[in-house]
Amino acid sequence: MGLAAGSLFATMHFLWIVVVALGIGKVLVDEVISIHFFTGAFNILEFSLGMALFGVVGAFISGYVTGWVFACFWNLFGKNKEN
Repeated sequence: MGLAAGSLFATMHFLWIVVVALGIGKVLVDEVISIHFFTGAFNILEFSLGMALFGVVGAFISGYVTGWVFACFWNLFGKNKEN
């Protein structure tokens, strides 16, 4: 579960990095915010490879820990007891 959640988090973050690298991050954020009837002053920073790698690794670690904790709780409380 940790690897699955970590991979999902890292993939989602990687896709956002691609959007920022292509220069369409601001347009996408503005569109999503306007759909929810908000106006915002979000600034998308310039692309940085170092920050991108740090973000993907951080997202993977966060997802791994989240998946691991979920699996621990599932193993403790989620299984049906047959005995």
